[in-house]
Formats: sequence, structure tokens, C-alpha cells
Amino acid sequence: MKKTVNYFVLSILISLACFSQAQQIKIDSLQTLLKNSKADTIKVNALNSLSGQYRTIGNYELALKYGQEAEQLAISLNFQNGLAFSYINIGNTFYFQGDYEKSLDNYLKSLKIRVEIGDKKGIGNSYTGIGNIYYNQGDYEKALESHLKSLRIKEEIGDKKGMPASYNNIGGVYLNLGNLDKALDNYQKSLRISKEIGDKNGVAMSYNNTGLIYYRQANYEKALNNHLEALKIREEIGDKNGKAMSYNNIGLIYWDKKNYEKALSNYLKSLKINEEIGNKRGIGLSYMYIGSIYTKQSKFEKSYYYLNQSLMLFNEIGYKDGAKEAYSVLADLYDKKNDYKQALNYHKLYSDIKDTLLNEQSNKQIAEMNTKYDSEKKDKDLIKKDAEISKQQAETEKQNLQRNAFIIGFALVIVLAFFIFRGYRQKQSANKLLEEKNGFIEKQKQLVEEKNDKITDSINYAKRIQQAILPSHELIRSFLPESFIFFRPKDIVSGDFYWFSEQKGKLLIAVADCTGHGVPGAFMSMIGNTLLNEIVNVKNIVEPEQILDHLNKGIVSLLHQGEGSTTQDDGMDITILSIDKANNEIEFAGANHFSYFFHQNQLETLKGDVFSIGGMFGRSDINFASQKIKVEKGSTIYLFTDGFIDQFGGEKSTKFLSGRFEQLLKNIQPHNLDDQHEKLIVAFDDWRGSNKQLDDVLVVGIKI
Repeated sequence: MKKTVNYFVLSILISLACFSQAQQIKIDSLQTLLKNSKADTIKVNALNSLSGQYRTIGNYELALKYGQEAEQLAISLNFQNGLAFSYINIGNTFYFQGDYEKSLDNYLKSLKIRVEIGDKKGIGNSYTGIGNIYYNQGDYEKALESHLKSLRIKEEIGDKKGMPASYNNIGGVYLNLGNLDKALDNYQKSLRISKEIGDKNGVAMSYNNTGLIYYRQANYEKALNNHLEALKIREEIGDKNGKAMSYNNIGLIYWDKKNYEKALSNYLKSLKINEEIGNKRGIGLSYMYIGSIYTKQSKFEKSYYYLNQSLMLFNEIGYKDGAKEAYSVLADLYDKKNDYKQALNYHKLYSDIKDTLLNEQSNKQIAEMNTKYDSEKKDKDLIKKDAEISKQQAETEKQNLQRNAFIIGFALVIVLAFFIFRGYRQKQSANKLLEEKNGFIEKQKQLVEEKNDKITDSINYAKRIQQAILPSHELIRSFLPESFIFFRPKDIVSGDFYWFSEQKGKLLIAVADCTGHGVPGAFMSMIGNTLLNEIVNVKNIVEPEQILDHLNKGIVSLLHQGEGSTTQDDGMDITILSIDKANNEIEFAGANHFSYFFHQNQLETLKGDVFSIGGMFGRSDINFASQKIKVEKGSTIYLFTDGFIDQFGGEKSTKFLSGRFEQLLKNIQPHNLDDQHEKLIVAFDDWRGSNKQLDDVLVVGIKI
């Protein structure tokens, strides 16, 4: 057995050595060609090929050097085809280094030249690069648009070598959009063509991507088999970047199977390769995965080291999506250490960068029309050039037709007459059939309208039920005369709800934001309302933190959440406020919620725990905390969900955000609660303008 293992290891080493030797032979040949060639255009092509070879072996410094030398020489020669190729090479190198802005700039330069010279294959390749950038930036709509353009061109010119990459890229977009069927269909098309033409790199990528689908479906055996097939091929062809990717994917499978040792082993292999090729984004991801494993193993010092290294790298290369995930994992680390202050701090950083990413995406919409205009203009130029070529071909065909027209004219007239007569008869028959179809369509339309009316009536009835369950403002005002409720559902029914009760001399009020809005959110709000009534009014539990504990256990139990659950991630964020008028005291507890408290002209933020009720973690063992505060007459507290803060609007179509909301509350403090209510409504409507309301809105104000 030992000899067999040794022979196996030896065969791998020989294969790798052969590959390295083959790569070096190619590089040496290109260097010789570059040195001895007298034709400058050949030198440009040699420089571009050297750039590609060095990028393949992970030497990005030399890849960039030769790509830029090719660019300068092509500019001096006005060699447009070579210049477009150099921009693609430079863009690819920046892409693998994680510098997406520079990469996109070079891909767009390449696209512009290729449109001008009518290089359809090059246009397809440029669209592929552009689509990959948008994909990594999370703009899946633009990514899909670019990859579909690339695929259409490749199909038109019969570029079978390029089509598998486009199918893989389109599948990747559908995978991230959650459409697994379309993703798998595209990956299988890619695999079929790659095998047909013997493209090992394409076969490996298709196996890799198919493995991701099975991973999403929790079919770990098939996922692992596909990733191992991809890894085997990537080792054969010496694709270091692909190997690092495969090791990470295999690590994720073992992570989900809770085999943390094997997961760690694969992450470390990926890290080693990423460090060899200088892939900063890949290094950062490997650091983050390794840190997550050490968190699971309670090796907190090691975990912090790797997660902090990951965060620094992501910030260095401007990979904000990665930094967001690193903050989230750091919050988990400190939560496990029971350092809830630091956990809350990192959770806030996670929320802030999440808001920033959303705002950046919104601001990009302002420039999107210009980008689309430029893209459409380039497409029109390409169409114009195609039209000119088609026009020339049409002129030639026209001359041929005129030459032969006299000979076959009479026959054509007879044939034409026959077809006109037959067409007339067919038209009569078609008109009759069309009338029948129109009648059928009209009946179907009426049926659909009737069903829609019934559905709308049902939802409106559900609205009346939900409104009946919510406590009336009159009831709340009988206990809290100075109060208001600004409640505006996004749809007919709402996922936000408020709740009120008076028990043991304490006034209890809750404001909750359930998963989703509309009908799904309304179901969750009904469950939440029912559980709160049972906890407080039946079991007589009035301490806010205990109410949240029991509410969490109830949601987890009712929705069968917890270990092993893969389908239920519904829950709610909620604030519970207890008002003790006799002792001039309030007690606050929150589940992933915070509130604002005004007293003595000062604003104070009341922060709850970082955990939601129920949800994807499904933990029933969470113990929530509460805080008691002495109050004076005239103190005001505001409970709210995130619908107001997250609403897009204003001149630049950005989120309202918590800072602007705080300032709004400060500005309306001198007014009574009824006026404050009106001013909040006006402020929200003015900010939203013509924008669509994104979520349910709920704000409750109470003056003690």
C-alpha cells in the first residue's frame, strides 16, 4: 500500500513538473519571438500572449507589465486589434487582483475599440469581462444583461469555445438570484459543449458550478463529487486560481456537515495558493473562513487574528461586501465569548456598511442612464456597420436577381397568383378561428378578473380582521392621553403591528416588525399578537425581558425552527416597553430593535439585544436583557420599525437613515403629540415623493 501511495504522489509531482515545464517552454518561445521578430505587430501579440501566460501561473506583476508594454506599443502603431487585446489582458489581471474599478475601465476601453473595428468575437469577450465585474459588485441585473449580450454574439458567429463561459456566467447570476433550475440548466449546457470541444478548463468550471447548485440543495454527496472532479482537472491543467476556488468550495461542504477539521484543512490549502498568486480577495475570503472555523472551535485568539486580517485586506482593496461579512462573523465571535458590548459594536458596523452599500447602489442609478446611453450608442454603431455590410451583400444579390428576373418572371407571376389565392382562402379560415379564440380569451379574462376580485376581497377581509385585533388608539389614549400612532402598511395588510396591555399596574406596549410584508407578514403578526396575549394576559408575565424570552421560545416551537431546520427563517424584530407611572419608571427590552428617549432636552438611544425573535438561527436558549430608567414628567419615548428609516426619497433617491430621523424628532420636540404625528406624516410623504413605499411604516410616540 505504501508503494502505491508513493507512486501516486510521484505521478502527481511528475504531472505538475510537466505542466510547469510546458508553461516555461511557451514563455521561452514567446520571449524568443519577441526578441527576434522584426514586425512590430507580432511583438504586440507576443507581449499580450506573455501577459496571459504569466497570469495563468499567478505572476500578476509580470502579467501587468507585459500587458501595459503591449498597450503602449499598440498605441504607437495605431494597431487597434492589438490594443483591444491588451486592454482585455490588463483588465483580467486587475480582476484577479480584486481591483474591479480598474478592471472595468479596461474592459470598456476594449469594448469601444472592438465595436469600432467590427470585431464581433472580441465584443463578446469584452461583454463577458464587464458582466463578471458587475457580478462581483452585486449588480446582477447588469451582469445578466452583459452575459446575455456576449452569448448572443457567440451563438451568432458559432464561437463554441466561448459559449461555455457565457453559459457558466449566466448560471452564476441565476444562482445568486435563487433560480436554481435556470442556473443548473445553463451549467449543464456549458458542460455539454466543453466536453464536446475538449475544453478542460470549461469542464472544470461547469463541474464547479454544478457542485454549487447541489450545495444549495443540501445534496452534499453530489456537491462534493462535482467539486472533486473540478479540482482534479484544475490540478492537471495547473489552474491555481481554480484550485483555490475548489478548496474553498469543498471546505464549505465540510463546514455544513460540521466536519470542521476537514473544512479547515481545505481552507488552509486555498489560503496557501491564494498567497502564492497574490489574489488579495481570495486571501481575505480564506482568512474569513478560517476565522469562522476557529470561532466554532472556541479558539478565540486565532479566530480574531484571521478575521481581523480578513477585514484589513477587504478594506485595503475596497471589497465592501467582504468587509460586511467580516463584521458579521466578528459579531458572532464576540457573541460566543459573551462579550455583548463588542458583539453589538460589530453588528452596528455590519448594519452601517450594509446601509452604505444600499445607498451606493441607489446613487449609481443616477449615472445608469448615461451608461445605458453609451452602451446603446455602441450597439447602434455595431448595428450600423452590420447594416453597411448587409447593404453591400444585398446590392450584389439584387444584381443577380435582376439578371435572372426576365427568364423566370412569368413562372413567378403564376406561382404568386396561386399563393395569393391560397392565402385569401387561408385568411378567411384564420379570421373565423381568430374570432373564436378572441371569444375564448375574453371569457378567460373575465374569469381572471373575477378571481382577482375574490382574492382582493379576501385580503380586504383579512385587513378588517387584522385591524380588529390591533388595539384601538382610543384604548391606548385612555391610559396614555399624550400619544400617537403613525401606521401605514405597504400593502393591504401589514407585517408590522403594535400591541398594548395593562397588567399589575404596569402599561405594556410593543412595536414589532415581522419577516416580510403583505399577506406573509400579516400571518406572522397574527402569531405574534396571539403569543403576546397568552404570555401577558394569561400567564401574567410582565417583565419585558421575560416576555421576549417566552415569545422567542413560542415562535421557535410553533414554526419548528432550530437545529436541522433549513426552510423556516421567519421571525420578528420587536420592542417591549413597560411604563410604571406609580414609580416614575420605564423598563425597555428589544430584539434587534432600538428606540429613542427624550428627557431634559437630551436624546438617548435605548439599544436592545442583537438577536431577533426566531428567524434563521432558531435558538430557543437566548436570554434577553432589559434596562430600567427613571423618568420625569414630559419625557418622550418613540418606538418604531425600520420602514420610515429605510424609505428611499429626496433629491438623490437615498435612504432616510437614522441620523436624519433623529434630527426630525429633535425638531418636532417643542410641539404637542398630535402636531408631532402630523409633522411625521408630512415629512415621510415629502421625502418619499413619487418613489414607491418600500416597507410597512410604524412609529409610536408616548409622552410620560
